[in-house]
Amino acid sequence: MDKEERQKSLLQRLPKNHRGIALNCLAQAFGKSQRTIRRDIEELVEKRHAPWFISDGVVYLDLSRQQQIELEGYWFTSDELFSLLALYHAMDSLSEGLLAGHFAQMKQRILELLGTQNESRYLTQHVKIVPIASPPINNVNLNQITAAIAAQTRLKIHFWNRHQDQQDWREISPLQLVRYRDRWFVDAFCHQRDALRSFSLEAILDIKPLNKAVYMPQADALNRFYQSSYGIFNGNADKTAVLRFSAYQARWVKDQQWHPQQVSRVLEDGRLELHLPYGQDAELIQDILKFGPEIEVVSPPELRGKVAKILYETLKHYSDVLA
Repeated sequence: MDKEERQKSLLQRLPKNHRGIALNCLAQAFGKSQRTIRRDIEELVEKRHAPWFISDGVVYLDLSRQQQIELEGYWFTSDELFSLLALYHAMDSLSEGLLAGHFAQMKQRILELLGTQNESRYLTQHVKIVPIASPPINNVNLNQITAAIAAQTRLKIHFWNRHQDQQDWREISPLQLVRYRDRWFVDAFCHQRDALRSFSLEAILDIKPLNKAVYMPQADALNRFYQSSYGIFNGNADKTAVLRFSAYQARWVKDQQWHPQQVSRVLEDGRLELHLPYGQDAELIQDILKFGPEIEVVSPPELRGKVAKILYETLKHYSDVLA
């Protein structure tokens, strides 16, 4: 009997009341040493939150935790199970039904364990996620990418480069899936470009699995490319944007994190100055524009100039109103 089977059997033998059971009795029943059985129980408590403890060679039920609910060999409070239900519902909403088949039985099991069906069903029906301009998800492609990441194998993808309006095949080593602003991306090493890239899933037209091991870049290279720059348009953050928000807009922006390395300070007149590292500026400019007159780009000059030009070109559409 291996450790996993032994621990499953232990769960059936451990005390369900305050009377307790001696470690040496359990050791004899399993033909193992008391030290081995002790380690098994301690692991169940540590990793599965099992409600038992050992004192003077005797295993007791922890009465302060006896109201916990066991689910698939793990123990939860009712509040934790409610939260788990909400999480499953949220994940399913994010993936537009992708996880429904995987979690349907688990959801039903949680509902049964909670007992208060009306309360639990009310919760699952009143957790709402509202996607904004979210593209449809190709579940087949998403599953293939997930499987390749788990198996650490490469993929050949038919990709539409929308910037250049061109389609081509790329061999990639998929590294991680990212959900960002209601869209899915796969971070990968592109073997055609010999560089790290991010591919949006809606622009992947077809996928062919490859029986090749992924190429894994050095950790510091991954961190520089995917974590140092602003937003999903990643790359090395070699520039810093200085933005100033009006005192009114600062009430909201002061609590927002745009980047892990951002630096902010409140000016004497109540305005907020925000320093943001970035590489490519396309997404940063989009975020700047949505604040309209409540924001000013202070530096660098090239970013300030780009924003000013876009605003000038935009105003041309309203020349009849402004005349």
